[in-house]
Amino acid sequence: MATCTSWRRVSPPLELTPHYPKHQSPCLLLHGLHRTIEFFNPMYNITYKTDISELSHKTVYSFNHGWFLMGSRDGHHVFFLDPFTKATVEIPNIPSNVTFDKICFTSSPTSSDCMVIGFDICIGFLKVGFIKRGEENWTIEAFVSSKIWLRFHLSDSNPILYNGQYYCLDIAGNLGVLKPESVRDSWCIYPQRLPRKLRDTLGQSFIVESNGDILSVYVHHGRDRRVCVYKLDFSTMVWERIEDLGNRTLYLSNTTSFSTNSTIGEMGNKIFFPKFNGKDGVFYSLVSKRYHTYGDYVCENPREIKELKEFAWATWVLPEFASFSGDDLKW
Repeated sequence: MATCTSWRRVSPPLELTPHYPKHQSPCLLLHGLHRTIEFFNPMYNITYKTDISELSHKTVYSFNHGWFLMGSRDGHHVFFLDPFTKATVEIPNIPSNVTFDKICFTSSPTSSDCMVIGFDICIGFLKVGFIKRGEENWTIEAFVSSKIWLRFHLSDSNPILYNGQYYCLDIAGNLGVLKPESVRDSWCIYPQRLPRKLRDTLGQSFIVESNGDILSVYVHHGRDRRVCVYKLDFSTMVWERIEDLGNRTLYLSNTTSFSTNSTIGEMGNKIFFPKFNGKDGVFYSLVSKRYHTYGDYVCENPREIKELKEFAWATWVLPEFASFSGDDLKW
């Protein structure tokens, strides 16, 4: 494969930790049933392999502040894992009669204000559970929304925390907002009128905070898997279409999504999904409106786009190398 000259200037790092290069650049964690874990670095189009037994046969719910929030396959035993030190923080089990579709957390588990929040939102039913650092039991709130006619059904994308409230998307692009500690009073649904062509072919949806903006990203289920980006207008609580991200780069997955400001010109205005063409990572350019891999390859043929391999439960991570004492690891 030919190499684009703009990418030749980017050389991979030489100094490595046992698990990851010593720099803070986004990486895609590819995990499964085995101990061997792969970290794919999109900046260098390189995959690192390591052995993290703690990830084997576990569900990754989210990644933030340098920590994974993980759980057993039955969904009740939940804990934090720092993949770079292998430190863990155990938290009280979720009650046996409760299950959540999504579980997030507000800050590092070593912080006194850390809170873990679980969500189960389907049609008109709303169930939210939360537990704060130092607490021994989960608080569970469940009720049927009076706005059942809106049929809010949580999308695959994790909710995001912004200014003390959680924002989430449903499968039709509608927006839900709530405060974890006052769910019944704060839960609000903002219906959205997306273009009919988008609504009719909506395949995937993601929500992400970016430089103080809340963005929604939609992937068409059509032949070209076209990508559309919207920004939330807080004055009207309506999505507005945008065509340009500037120097921002989005990293989107079902478990974790985030935005970075690119210091390398060629990395800006791009959206990275957990997609691959063979061993090469794939990104979507808002400039060309096409999927690309590194080098000169552009995915233009609908058959090629359809055959791109996607890892639905891969997780984007942004390393934070920290040190802590034993007391920090006590919930």
